[in-house]
Amino acid sequence: MDEANRWRWLFIGTGCLLLVLFLSLRATPVVSQGPSNQPRFEYRVIEVPPDTRSIQSALNEYGQAGWELAAFEMGELQTPRLIFKKGAPSAPE
Repeated sequence: MDEANRWRWLFIGTGCLLLVLFLSLRATPVVSQGPSNQPRFEYRVIEVPPDTRSIQSALNEYGQAGWELAAFEMGELQTPRLIFKKGAPSAPE
């Protein structure tokens, strides 16, 4: 085996080893088997008349009940929709 072939096989072998090492060290997804610690939410969508007083009233009412405004949408360009979210009660373990 001449010197050029020896270097070629050394290069190929080193590349293969690095590829195997890289593939074995890559991140793998973790699948939880137990209950999730991620926060869970429940959502409520309401439509309100398109005047400031009605919108403020709905915001205050839901805010006092523990709901947080998550989004505001104009349904059909005339009817405001308020989308609220609140932490869902956790399931018993």
